[in-house]
Amino acid sequence: MRGAVVYLTALGIDVCGTIDDPRRLVRTVDQLHPDVVLIEPVMGPKGAAWAHVDELLAAHPSAAVTVLTCELTPVAVDTALEHGCLGVLPKTCSVDALGTAIRTVAAGERYLHPRALAALLQRRQTGESHRVAKALSARELGVLARVAEGMTNAEIGADLGISADTVKTHLARTLDKLSARDRTHAVARAMRLGLLS
Repeated sequence: MRGAVVYLTALGIDVCGTIDDPRRLVRTVDQLHPDVVLIEPVMGPKGAAWAHVDELLAAHPSAAVTVLTCELTPVAVDTALEHGCLGVLPKTCSVDALGTAIRTVAAGERYLHPRALAALLQRRQTGESHRVAKALSARELGVLARVAEGMTNAEIGADLGISADTVKTHLARTLDKLSARDRTHAVARAMRLGLLS
């Protein structure tokens, strides 16, 4: 956190105080009334900082809490947002990004660093991939894999030992489950979701 203090001071942002013990968080905010509270969730015993953030926001609902973290996993970002934080950014962010985050949350707006947004999108895509993978049968995936290889319905049917009409039925269900317009779109969506290599 010392590095952040140096950077913020260099940006012309006043740092009114720092603490090492999360148990002093509410008392310090009561005394100093900062525009932004910048925390590192690793301070104190594991998970302890979040209990104090909850306590802080119960006492000061409009407090602009921002998380500076070395862990930007989907779970870490979700945890920060669930505990009412307005800003989430990595400890390795640029000085400019840190300044932008502080000014943004001080204005009452949310700031998610691009890497935090990427983590959330990754989780969403992974969740969608699992949902679609569970919805598609093994046979539908098999048909789609052969479509990706450029095979016609007749060729796929011959390869799988089923009729071309049955291939067409499997493909229609696959398009529906993938919300795809056509065969090409279905393959593209499946590849983006990691269902086809």
